[in-house]
Amino acid sequence: MQSNLEPHIQHIDVSQYLKSLWVIPVMLLFAQSVIRLTDNPLITHIPAWLFFFNPLIFLAIFAASAFWAHHPIQEALRSNTHQSLEQAMAVLPMRALKSFALAGLIAVVFILGVIFLSSLVLDNDFTPRMMTALIFSVGFGLGVLIPTTAIALTMAWMAKARKKLSLQNLFIGDLEHFHTYPWLIRSANRPWLIFGVTSLLPVSILALFSWLMLGTNDDAEQHFILMQAIVLFANLIFGGMALVWITSRTIHRITRELAMGLNFLRQGKFDGHVAIMIDDEMGELARGLNTALAGLKERDSLKDSLAIASDIQKGLMPKGEPNIPHYAIAGFQQSCHAVGGDYYDYITRHDGSIWLIIADVAGKGYPAALTVANLQAMLHALANGENISLLDAASYINQSLHQSLQGGRFVTLFMAELNHQNHTLQWINAGHIPPLLWHKDSITHLEATSPPLGMLEHINLHVETSKLGVNDTLFACTDGITEARDAAKEMFGDKNVEAWFQLRHALDPAVLPSSMLACLDEKGFHTRDDDITMLCLKRSSDDQ
Repeated sequence: MQSNLEPHIQHIDVSQYLKSLWVIPVMLLFAQSVIRLTDNPLITHIPAWLFFFNPLIFLAIFAASAFWAHHPIQEALRSNTHQSLEQAMAVLPMRALKSFALAGLIAVVFILGVIFLSSLVLDNDFTPRMMTALIFSVGFGLGVLIPTTAIALTMAWMAKARKKLSLQNLFIGDLEHFHTYPWLIRSANRPWLIFGVTSLLPVSILALFSWLMLGTNDDAEQHFILMQAIVLFANLIFGGMALVWITSRTIHRITRELAMGLNFLRQGKFDGHVAIMIDDEMGELARGLNTALAGLKERDSLKDSLAIASDIQKGLMPKGEPNIPHYAIAGFQQSCHAVGGDYYDYITRHDGSIWLIIADVAGKGYPAALTVANLQAMLHALANGENISLLDAASYINQSLHQSLQGGRFVTLFMAELNHQNHTLQWINAGHIPPLLWHKDSITHLEATSPPLGMLEHINLHVETSKLGVNDTLFACTDGITEARDAAKEMFGDKNVEAWFQLRHALDPAVLPSSMLACLDEKGFHTRDDDITMLCLKRSSDDQ
């Protein structure tokens, strides 16, 4: 991804990085002052001019290391691309670890070499015990404490820089590099690093100093070792406080950013984002928050689309019941989601007959809703054809669905043609739940005579005919009713539907759907994981 980085250079250039390392020269001057104030015998082994100039030498060493650590960022600024900057930020902690560790080693070797050569030239009485104490004292201060503080300052600068870049819509945070980080950079292990630098290592060195002092009666040796212990202790107090302060501020800055992300979630401000300030476990959490915010924003933006889709699907359903002489008719549809796969319709044909349709598309949501829209369009187009029979329409729909449906999906369909003049009902049942027909004081099941539509290109469809008498009632539904479940996960089932219809068949079709829903609720079948659709028809009187 290309991005112009020119407006952001002032936040991340090397001068800003060097300024963030201001604690390092302060620590060096403090250590030099402690050595001077304690009248440490160490200064007797260093030329006066070098004693005053060695802080500058150390600063040069650590400054060179800082330039090397920051070099990938400088290259990213020259390439002027967001991707290169992201990669440079990701590898910065590792480069800082290597460069400052090497700088500390060089500084230790330099000062020990100068002292050792000075003792040889000046022929000073520099004993092995004194040299051991000196190595551990200088090694801890220059080789451990200052490099560790420099790494902590680098991490703090990187977190602050990433926050500033994030505020300007530059998202920096590549967690692919997280798993390649050494264990001590990870946030979960960082307390152990602080413990080792500020407690375990210096206490062990002080114990070694005690052992060295107890092993000699030479006043010069004891005095020298004691002075090294004082220098180490002073550096530990000052450097330890600086290290803890830097680390705590960095953690506070990162956790405050994470807390802000949680506030975005709580307040519903899904446009917000969290700066990925570090590539460790906390960075992984920040990226997770951003993913959640983006997902919720997308979901929130889909609400209007879902409402529109729901309105469109409702528009596919009948706007009202047709006026059929001597018949009452009613339909009901309830989706478990914004859009669903159930469909019912009544379509008046050119000869005055009525097509009655109830269908259930396998699946839920948008795919099923699209199939419903396709099915509705085909049925209305076919109904306008003068020479299209019920069988012709069902055969055409089956072939069309077989070509368009994927993944083994299908449509169950009950389709009937009502001739209100001779009171005949011709019907086709393609794999649908058998509608119930109250006829001559008994219930007839209009059983399926063919498989669901869309599964096979060619199926044998059969048209059946039923004669409707006065007070005969037809009740058709989808499996959202039969598969409704109670608290014990038991389904309502076909037998309960039949038992209810046995008692309620005499009701007006307009109230049958509400009666069925009330029955479900009374019997405890509250769990409805599917769309519910009902179609009811009743012959009310003879011809007049």
